[in-house]
Amino acid sequence: MEEAKVLEAKEGTISVASAFPGHQEAVRDRDHKFLTQAIGEAYKGVECKDGGPFGAVVVRNDEVVVSCHNMVLRNTDPTAHAEVTAIREVRSKELNKPTKQFNQIYRSCPYVYLK
Repeated sequence: MEEAKVLEAKEGTISVASAFPGHQEAVRDRDHKFLTQAIGEAYKGVECKDGGPFGAVVVRNDEVVVSCHNMVLRNTDPTAHAEVTAIREVRSKELNKPTKQFNQIYRSCPYVYLK
């Protein structure tokens, strides 16, 4: 077994990366699956003319929680990027459900800073 890498987080906690055989391939397969879904969501957004070609998928425990696309044109809201819309939707679904579970977000493109 490979030696695990230890990373220090901002909060002072330490995360140990998994190092079992086949781990990298499993991560690539999982990431590919969710990135493909985010790209599919981007196509949906363009087809229905809601906004630009951007999609996002929020994942928790390897399950899709929310899948969204850019809604800038539909909502006439310049902040309604795919990932922002996805986070808002997760938050509205879980408004009264306190959770400390970790979410991952997959986007169909690199991050763009809002200025």
